[in-house]
Amino acid sequence: MNRFSLADKTLRLLAAQVNLNGTFRHLCSFKNTNHSLIFVLEVERAPAGTLFTVIIADEKHSLTVCDPDHDTYLVLADFIESIANGRTDTAEPATPRNSAESVDCGELLDSTQQEQLQQLVRKGGSLKLDIGLDEVVNLAVHRTPGRQGITAILATGDSSPRTQCFTPSGDDQRSYKQLLQSLEHLATSAVSAALAA
Repeated sequence: MNRFSLADKTLRLLAAQVNLNGTFRHLCSFKNTNHSLIFVLEVERAPAGTLFTVIIADEKHSLTVCDPDHDTYLVLADFIESIANGRTDTAEPATPRNSAESVDCGELLDSTQQEQLQQLVRKGGSLKLDIGLDEVVNLAVHRTPGRQGITAILATGDSSPRTQCFTPSGDDQRSYKQLLQSLEHLATSAVSAALAA
């Protein structure tokens, strides 16, 4: 059965956006067709809970989550898909979501990309990653002989690039975690800048 659903890349972005305040634009695609819905997600975080407002065409729906956890983005994704498929007024339960490995714990990268990033940290070099932004993220990692740590440069965008450069010290696992954290920060700032434009 064809129905509207969110792509894995959109789920990865939602996983980051549930922890931010702001307004975000996304697509909800109709499976096996080229048809899609554009929706706007407004996130308002407060000490008592987080208010999510989903706007599709002239409809506006709200969801308040009082005790957010690492699966909040899945609850939000089910809510968005229910709206897109017309199930919010009927109280029809959403179909069970098969959580993709690539979205586990809000990670931006799928397992292949994670392995590429770990290899980059171990050996150095450069890599282009597609993490669901309008443009790919370019990564360059330099290994300095004789000391633990890396120097990393991350960049996305051509006309007004967003870049980060840092040098974490420590073992490969620590460097990988810091590189991943920097990548998530770059993705979040690039999405926010694109929406503000």
